[in-house]
Amino acid sequence: MDFLETMKRLAALQKTDSGLDELERLKKGSLQGAAALDANVSSLKESIQAEKKNLEELLKQRKTLEIEIGALDTKISKYQGQENEVKSNEQFTALKHEIEKCREEKAQAEEKVLEFMFKDDEQKQKIQGLTGQLAQAEKKAVEDKKELQQKIADCDKAAADKREERTKQAAEIDQEFAEGYESLRTHGKKIAVAEVQEDQTCSGCHMNVSPQILNEIRKNIAIQRCNCGRFLYVKD
Repeated sequence: MDFLETMKRLAALQKTDSGLDELERLKKGSLQGAAALDANVSSLKESIQAEKKNLEELLKQRKTLEIEIGALDTKISKYQGQENEVKSNEQFTALKHEIEKCREEKAQAEEKVLEFMFKDDEQKQKIQGLTGQLAQAEKKAVEDKKELQQKIADCDKAAADKREERTKQAAEIDQEFAEGYESLRTHGKKIAVAEVQEDQTCSGCHMNVSPQILNEIRKNIAIQRCNCGRFLYVKD
């Protein structure tokens, strides 16, 4: 068996797998980007709905005050109509007191109505601003998602080509070593074929590689694996 050739094939397979990993990373990033655009649009819509509810509550409180002012006007008119009917100074004074009390309450209510009117205007401007932001966000989402969807489609196509290439590459590797490689990948070792670095350590786990193993790799005596399980090779 030509161990050097087997290592070259394992390294080529790893290169293909690294390319697939990168394509998956790019696709994931595009999907997350699209999701973020949708989330931004949804968040703005929720904000608008919340602000509209706040506006409804302000209008409801204002309407209650306006009804209260109307009721006070009715009371004042009623008391004023009774002024000519009273038969004592005490009754007249009491009516005057009630009229004055109603007028004070009406003035306070009218002041609050003015406050609510200002708040209503501020709330409407806030909603208008958010609505403008939503329109821009929706437009951006449509434009950006079109680009992201193209990137996703490109990644899928490139990944399909690489998977086809990978199938051919894996078929050309001795079963024992192919299975060992797949086992490493399955257990989370994305780098299954590691270079022995200049300081004689494994590039995967950074543990020292013994001189004997280095000698056997260089002389193409056998395929060697690090204590971490990775296949080892020395760069020419």
